[in-house]
Amino acid sequence: MLARLFRADAPSVHAHIAWEDLPDEALPTPPLCDGLGDAHLPVTTQVPLAQAYFDQGLRLLHLGWGLEARRAFAEAARQDPSLAMAWWGLALVRGAGARFAADRAEAIRKALVLAEGITDVEQRLVVAASLLADKGPANGRHAFVREMEFLIDRFPEEPEPRLLLAGFLLDGYESDGRPGQGQPYAQFILRDLLRTHPHHAGVHVAWVQSWLPSAKPELARESAEALPMLVPEGSPALLAAGRLLLRVGRVAEANRILEAAVAADDAYLARESLPLEVAPSADTALRLLSEGCAEVGQYRGAQSWARKLRQRVEAAGAQPQAVLFAATTLVAAHLRFGFCRAAAEVPMELGDAGTVAEQGLRDAVRLYARGASALETGRLGDVERACLSLDALVPALSEAPRSEGRALCPRDVARTIEVAAQELRGTLDARRGDSGRAEAALTRALRLERRLRPVGPALFCRPPRETLTRVRLRSGREEKALELALERAGERPGCGHCMLLVAEAHVACECMSEAEHDYAVVLDLWRDADPHLPGLQRARGFASRGGRGRAGLRRVPDAPVDTAPAPRGGEGPWTVHGA
Repeated sequence: MLARLFRADAPSVHAHIAWEDLPDEALPTPPLCDGLGDAHLPVTTQVPLAQAYFDQGLRLLHLGWGLEARRAFAEAARQDPSLAMAWWGLALVRGAGARFAADRAEAIRKALVLAEGITDVEQRLVVAASLLADKGPANGRHAFVREMEFLIDRFPEEPEPRLLLAGFLLDGYESDGRPGQGQPYAQFILRDLLRTHPHHAGVHVAWVQSWLPSAKPELARESAEALPMLVPEGSPALLAAGRLLLRVGRVAEANRILEAAVAADDAYLARESLPLEVAPSADTALRLLSEGCAEVGQYRGAQSWARKLRQRVEAAGAQPQAVLFAATTLVAAHLRFGFCRAAAEVPMELGDAGTVAEQGLRDAVRLYARGASALETGRLGDVERACLSLDALVPALSEAPRSEGRALCPRDVARTIEVAAQELRGTLDARRGDSGRAEAALTRALRLERRLRPVGPALFCRPPRETLTRVRLRSGREEKALELALERAGERPGCGHCMLLVAEAHVACECMSEAEHDYAVVLDLWRDADPHLPGLQRARGFASRGGRGRAGLRRVPDAPVDTAPAPRGGEGPWTVHGA
């Protein structure tokens, strides 16, 4: 999808990939592959292999797999240097930003030179792409859309122009739920394409991506379930499907698809003897697998996937940004289950190679985890110092220049640190008995979280909404706590931790029949959870009493009670490769 190439929707584990800096003619030749869909657009060429590689590039473009699409288009150009649409594809897959502006301009110049004598559909696609190449996705947006609309009006039976336009228009949702500019228009086009081309993999990928950031992801559930059959080798599509199924609470299905995405990437790398860092989806899929295990109460499973990601990062050379992504995945697993000390001990050594953004994020994660650990043992002075240190990190990062490409942006890191600082501050104020200040800090954390850009680093603190819910329960604001808990559970319907919070809020409001239903849902969500999970024990205790009485529902920390010692962050020193 063009939206994936022009507006990145998730941070990348690896900041640098060697192929990005290679000229088109130096890219290694890809094999022709099955399992990527069956999109086809006839182009003007007398070379069958050029048509085949162009179609493969088009299919990969629909998946948002820009790196591999570029290889396919480059091979189509090698097979037939006069193929204008091969250069059209090379112009599009270079994406946005000033870094590759010259490459985009050169590719579209070649496409325009070769456009004489090609079909009307091809000519108009080349002209539309030239508007983006000349003006950029922002300034050339209106002209590109108008040219594509004219093309669609002339050739209404052709699906590819409609899908390309819809893919370009997808712009997500704002923090208040409003669709971005062009989003409803894109969804209208895609809805019609689903009717007319129900087996087009690219249409299903775009449909999933269109609803993934919305409040109604369930509208794309059927497409997410269909993608493993339509594109079994297209790991970016499998990743999108798994992510959406996690959102709608289908954790077991999501995990199977995410594991398939990792397997597809590994097969792709092995088949072509490629380095780990060019895999498009495996690293993000491993992070989501850890998150999915945490939601269904599997602490050991969450740790296992996080450590597999760490091993993968180390095998790829341990780029500092990748080290941080792997470390924060393990930190999140520990924090979700209340093991703050283990979170504080996760190693994150970057050596001297870290950027300002990477060093700032590392310091912030350490400070937050140590502050949360100090809070557990009542060392409130240490928590206060951690809050102040987190606050001090923000100004310098906020003023640092923006980064380009896959690298972490200092300003995005600053925004994430602000959320963590306010969440820790609110928890500290609540421990001190100042519920008013605690609520103010946590409300600010919640507002800041809603304004985070999707391309920033993952939030590394406890969810502010859940912390605020617990503060309201303790301060006697049960109805407000219930409202917030229901909102959170609606966003993560497969998360047992969220549903447990709803159950406790219903108990506090003395809605015992509702609480009985909620605890039954918790038991269902956590049917394969680690057996000593305290929340699981509370749910079983409530069920065994038939929901009678509140005395047995005393709040206990959300940490597993196990006979084994609390796990450490790693088995040994974890440093940058070669340091």
